Amino acid sequence: MLIHGFTFGFSLNFKGTPSNKTCKNHKSATENPDAVYLKLAKESLSGRIAGPFKEPPFSLFVCSPLGLVPKSDGKFRLIHDLSFPKDDSINLGIPMEYSAVSYDSIDNVVQLVKSYGQSCQMAKTDVENAFRIIPIQKSDYNLLGFNWNGFFYYDKCLPMGASSAPKTFETLSVALQWIMQSKYRSGGMSHILDDFLFVGPPQSQKCNQDLQTFIQLCNRLGIPIKKEKTVLPTTVITIYGIEVDSNIMECRLPQEKIEKIQAKLHEFSRRKKVTLRQLQSLIGLLNFACTVVCPGRAFLRRLIDLTIGVSHPCHYIRLTRESKADIGIWKSFIDHFNGKSVFYADKWLSSDSLSLYTDAAGSLGFAGVMGYKWFAMAWPKHLEHHQIATKEMFPIVLALELWGEHIQNTKVLFLSDNMAVVQIINILFKAKHIPGKTNIIADSLSRLQFQKALKAAPWLEQSPILVPQHLLEI
Repeated sequence: MLIHGFTFGFSLNFKGTPSNKTCKNHKSATENPDAVYLKLAKESLSGRIAGPFKEPPFSLFVCSPLGLVPKSDGKFRLIHDLSFPKDDSINLGIPMEYSAVSYDSIDNVVQLVKSYGQSCQMAKTDVENAFRIIPIQKSDYNLLGFNWNGFFYYDKCLPMGASSAPKTFETLSVALQWIMQSKYRSGGMSHILDDFLFVGPPQSQKCNQDLQTFIQLCNRLGIPIKKEKTVLPTTVITIYGIEVDSNIMECRLPQEKIEKIQAKLHEFSRRKKVTLRQLQSLIGLLNFACTVVCPGRAFLRRLIDLTIGVSHPCHYIRLTRESKADIGIWKSFIDHFNGKSVFYADKWLSSDSLSLYTDAAGSLGFAGVMGYKWFAMAWPKHLEHHQIATKEMFPIVLALELWGEHIQNTKVLFLSDNMAVVQIINILFKAKHIPGKTNIIADSLSRLQFQKALKAAPWLEQSPILVPQHLLEI
């Protein structure tokens, strides 16, 4: 497929029925004509676009609008918007099977770093121009038209705006990684499209050797490399937008990303209404942050729900009290925890192996046991009216507050005899249902049957841990 594609051009996999079409360019392009002109001049000089033509160069010629997207370095990315118009676009005629693609993730990187150990070496490089090095078959040229300043042009290479572009380019990226690992016996490797990561043992030349071998391979194949984006072996690297530190085995949001999210959250906390586009932008940022802010996903749901039924990007959405509360939680995550996430253990550590059990008796009390320590109390008046699922959750929260330092940086499997609670706990903890009859010690303590519990578990301390008053007011 790759040999055929680079010889005769790759297909867009358009299966629709095209019709002659012209259109206006997006406002982002018309308001920045100099930037568009420079981009077109560069692409024309490289032979990646054809034109200008005074008349459409094909009898059947489909024009789609140009747009500009700002990049983090202050420059622009030129987009050929093949999703416009919404009901009659080129992308609408490309079936999902030609655009669906799965990528590596930061989780793959974490596994590689863990496998090579603390202070392992990491390096990266990027393919330059990425999609634009992929030629398009001639029979698809007429689908890739655009106009600028009264002249017509068409793309001869894979445009950024084609829905099939990522999957097409990924076939090349996968092939490059396969060659590296199969022929050159590279060490740890990961990629997303044009970003390639190399991982090697600590204090070893393996990582650097793999990086240099990859660069040489690309040079032989005529694949350009971004020298300015190439990072030599180090123990702290930013990859896929996340900063990975093999010295302390931690991944975190880069400082500039933290500052961007903080600014957005501060802005939203002061607003009563925002547009759909603005809300989607915030959700996108926070969804990305969930990569390392693991509990954050639970506080995205209500923000996402606000977008349901709103179709126009400029329509305003009222921020509810609940959504403001979630924004406040996110501010706390970013401000105080700094978007950091340690590398958690691969295995779930069951509360059985920790001897961690909790229970709640509906009308009597609650209890928790870890090893030889325990707590048990009758329900305070203000908690008596709560449903049993809430009551079962309460001693779990207390156990984390009281004994959290003993289980930090681990994955914990809680054993609970309440199925509703099992279905609730699902972030960084895992819950498993057990019959109440096997939860004897915690069950007895929650019923305030202390002598029965101490007889069944003589290793327990004779007196319970005192639960601080402020925890009873959670």
